[in-house]
Amino acid sequence: MRKFQAWFAWWILLSGFWLAVDDSLRADELLFGAIAAALAAALATAVRDETGERSRPRLAWLARAATLPGQVVHDTVVVFAALGRRLATGQLPSSGYAEVPVRYGADGSPSAARRVFLTWARSLAPGTFVVDLDPGRDVMVVHHLAVSPPEVEEAP
Repeated sequence: MRKFQAWFAWWILLSGFWLAVDDSLRADELLFGAIAAALAAALATAVRDETGERSRPRLAWLARAATLPGQVVHDTVVVFAALGRRLATGQLPSSGYAEVPVRYGADGSPSAARRVFLTWARSLAPGTFVVDLDPGRDVMVVHHLAVSPPEVEEAP
């Protein structure tokens, strides 16, 4: 029964995400979204059962996520500006890597969940994604599509 409850919770969450992203109420779109969410929910519960990890996000992490909409808007403007320059002048955007200081944490569920959240949060914006987390140096290596002069970054 617990496996079904976990699967159903994932399915509801992923179906809601599909509806928010797809923004269509056509029957074929809803059916495909329900099937995709069911498959993803099955994978999520299988991985959870296999690893034995049971972790929950902390409220403090969500408070730091309040800056994410601003980062998404900023990166969207940067990506469209780079696309406009590419179309107008043929100039490729200057992409590059940056190291963002993060606390890697210990092995185990709470720290692993925090690292997943950090990776997701940093990769949410369209011009940025996490390449690696270096536990030895406590840094997150991030790729930016369009970079300006070096700036100091903080993890969300």
